[in-house]
Amino acid sequence: MSGITPIVMPKWGLSMSEGTVVAWLVDVGDEIEVGTPILDVETDKIANAVEAPDPGVLRRKVASDGELLPVKALLGVMGGSDVSDADIDATSRPT
Repeated sequence: MSGITPIVMPKWGLSMSEGTVVAWLVDVGDEIEVGTPILDVETDKIANAVEAPDPGVLRRKVASDGELLPVKALLGVMGGSDVSDADIDATSRPT
């Protein structure tokens, strides 16, 4: 994989505005395939796994277990081995 893939809080329904990170299912450095469950998220209505949108390596966990975050909040960052730590850090930094 080349490039950076942000992992964001999904929107699983019209009324969903936030979700809680229940648990990470993979560790930093793990190779991940498309569709692999990478973390569990719970809302006021459902609990579900967030799946990897692209293949790659989990390079950074931004959100912690138990953290309540809005839809589209950055949860983590995936990137290939060709992506520098500085680029991952720049993506992980809040704007």
